[in-house]
Amino acid sequence: MNSLSFLFAAILYVATVLGQQYAGETIPNSLPSAAGAEKAFFNILDSSGHRTTLINHFSFPGGARQNKTMVQRAVIILHGANRDSNDYFTNIYDAVKAATAVDPTVNENTVAIMAPCFTNQADAGRGYPTRNGVSNTSILAWQGTGWYEGYTNIYPAAQKSVSSFDAMDQILQYFDDILQYPNMKQIVVAGHSMGAQMVLRYAAVGKVLLLRTPVVYWSGNPSSFVWLNNNRPVSTGQAAGCTTGDEWSTGVGNYTVDYEAAFVRSLGAAGVKARYDARNIAYGRGLNDHGDYSEGKCGPYTEGADRGERFYNFMRQFPPNSGDTVDYYAGVGHDAERMTAQPPGLYRLFFDNFNGNRSHHADFGARQVPGDDPFPA
Repeated sequence: MNSLSFLFAAILYVATVLGQQYAGETIPNSLPSAAGAEKAFFNILDSSGHRTTLINHFSFPGGARQNKTMVQRAVIILHGANRDSNDYFTNIYDAVKAATAVDPTVNENTVAIMAPCFTNQADAGRGYPTRNGVSNTSILAWQGTGWYEGYTNIYPAAQKSVSSFDAMDQILQYFDDILQYPNMKQIVVAGHSMGAQMVLRYAAVGKVLLLRTPVVYWSGNPSSFVWLNNNRPVSTGQAAGCTTGDEWSTGVGNYTVDYEAAFVRSLGAAGVKARYDARNIAYGRGLNDHGDYSEGKCGPYTEGADRGERFYNFMRQFPPNSGDTVDYYAGVGHDAERMTAQPPGLYRLFFDNFNGNRSHHADFGARQVPGDDPFPA
């Protein structure tokens, strides 16, 4: 074996060994499948370095795992309140096909899709097995909707130290690993509805990971925002008398999450805003979405009466930066499939910076409020 062949073999061996560190326990489950995906099990380390498992739907084109050297982009799509990661994977998988029709270099071999499933106690017996009503595996599960706010897990019961944001950190580091994905050019963290709420909260308090790969945070039609100061635009109607609006996670006060607690509690809203402003955010707004899902909380109503009002109030008070984009979808309501498959979604999820040349399409749609044109034509 010549020296070059030996070096290549050594690199391949190291990549294989390192790849095994990401493999979690295979968990028996009956979660729905998705075309183009395998149900994969991703190893997430807890605060003591012990292994836990996050189930997800992961790219499996043609019934085989991707050649990682071909992958240039990763799209991590976060599900909504129903924890239907299979449906969200399908939305992105179908959108990739639409993108391929425009640019054949963007395809299911060059784009890795991961749709994590943040199971909760309602998924017992479906998302993971139980014994005497309690999970008996290493599966990560959360209480209710606490996953979108960064709270720590309830299962495994003996390892309650994993924030859903810890899981996101480790997923980003996986796709950024040059030994796993040597040609990765862009990572997109995307979500619609409650998944979008998770995207925005993670962007606000997520750790500074010093990745080599740029990350864009795509948010489609969230029901609420992390308000980055105490200046609330609404105090009447359902917001009247609300005393918790400035608390996590519609604000940063009373931050009861363990993840990055010292940072948030010491620097407060100003520190969180500075971190949020340092991210590249891609906002997507369906102009016909005037719905509301506030989980019985008053905080969202201090931002506006519905998704539309809250979005415009946020834009006015916190104008996006030059690295952000704001896209409006005419005739689209609260529809994850249409948000990802139409041209604004295709560009933000796939085309922008695909080859690492920092190319970006101008903002889509007619402007709605002052300050919502960070990337004008």
